[in-house]
Amino acid sequence: MAQIGWFVFSGGGAIFFLALAGVWLLVSGGSRQARLALAALSLFYWLASTNFVADQLRSRIAAPYAPLTRQDVPPGRTAVVLLGSGGFGVRDWAGTQFAVVDRIGAARLLEAARVFRLVGADYIISSGGVGVVSERAQSSGRVMADALETLGIPRDRIVLEARSSNTRQEAVIIQEMLKSRPVDHVVLVTSQFHMRRSVGTFRAVGIDTIPAIAREPESIETWWGRLIPTDKGLDDTALAAHEVLGLAVYASRGWYH
Repeated sequence: MAQIGWFVFSGGGAIFFLALAGVWLLVSGGSRQARLALAALSLFYWLASTNFVADQLRSRIAAPYAPLTRQDVPPGRTAVVLLGSGGFGVRDWAGTQFAVVDRIGAARLLEAARVFRLVGADYIISSGGVGVVSERAQSSGRVMADALETLGIPRDRIVLEARSSNTRQEAVIIQEMLKSRPVDHVVLVTSQFHMRRSVGTFRAVGIDTIPAIAREPESIETWWGRLIPTDKGLDDTALAAHEVLGLAVYASRGWYH
């Protein structure tokens, strides 16, 4: 189901469905139904590719979360939980691999490092496994742990979780990890659009969290720029649609509270 959703909101999906409507238009001799289908698909992908639509969806999913302040975290032992996003790796001809996080993961990393210092956290859990298994794949949790170290977080204060493949698994695994590393408060770091599902998923396994939303990367400020179709706009709409679907699926399975 998730893979179908990602395909629909991809450049390849747009080409496929528009081409399909175009073929229908030719085969049907320009029928009214085919013309309406082509027009509707064109409008759909134009709107879905604008940051205006993506921002509207994201703002509704993200409400009412705000940037974390020191006053939001009561005194006591605190753990920061950083949820992984994704990344990509490259290899040279000798087989040496190098992996980096994507733009969403980078925003979460910066927020996690800020929160760690802001609240004087005892440790930080860098969480995230491998989404698609391949010889080049590395867990996002491990890649983020390396990046956290470059941001000045001591390695002995970074705890790795690299087995999960979705938010539900992250919550279940981290719930077990916290038993051996008890704290008074858990600060959850993830993206604005992902926070609602994450908080509800962790609550469903018995973890009450304090949300710390990462600042969205590459925001477009001009009104006309937000109405121009772009690859980023389509990607952001896909992320928002994924969260809406994810909320519904998690709630139906009892994974969201």
